[in-house]
Amino acid sequence: MIRIAAMAGLCLIAAPALAQVSEPLPRFEALEQQQRMAQQREMDNIEANRQRDLNRSTQPNSGVSEAERALRDLQYNRAREQRLLELDRDRQRVQRERDLANAALLNARIPRNSSVVVTDPERYILPPAPPGKYYARVEGRFVLVDETSQLVTSILPVQPTDPTADVPAGPLPLPDTGLPLRRISPTSASVIRDFKALSLPAPPSGQYYARINGQTVLVDGRTELALKFVDPG
Repeated sequence: MIRIAAMAGLCLIAAPALAQVSEPLPRFEALEQQQRMAQQREMDNIEANRQRDLNRSTQPNSGVSEAERALRDLQYNRAREQRLLELDRDRQRVQRERDLANAALLNARIPRNSSVVVTDPERYILPPAPPGKYYARVEGRFVLVDETSQLVTSILPVQPTDPTADVPAGPLPLPDTGLPLRRISPTSASVIRDFKALSLPAPPSGQYYARINGQTVLVDGRTELALKFVDPG
């Protein structure tokens, strides 16, 4: 009796932990998530170093002139822009590779006894294949194959019910650079004087627009800090 009670108590204790267990992500998604986190850390580290350097240089008796401070800030901006450019080139390369792979699917030869042939279409909520054709799953896409020529004749549109574990990883989105942390003085050259030329509405009282790192932000006049990104037009 004591043993049964102890086991019941153990189950009650373990139940919440079991309820929190989630199904692991497919391997390629987990790897993609790791890559995105690593790229985001790169951007965050550049900004953190820039902010730390700025704080040190603005302290009394730092010995850093305004020109030196501006030069350091420019160097950090260039490092960030260079890294973003490299990441964007990687994205374009991956997208080109995916486009070429998809284009190569048509007229690809898939024998009837191939392991990629779908033998149970109902499992994937696919309608019966047209006469003289059969389904296959290649490069994360369902395709129709002609029985006579064994060539892919069409690629089915992606559906919400399609499996995802075999879908090749696509290009990663660029890291979020976040709102600029530095102060943006109303006398700064980055402040937008003619907001109407950019089809922007009049900023709220006590606020103004600025163009930072190729993006438009709304700045609070009291704190001189960016409040949010703004889409022109």
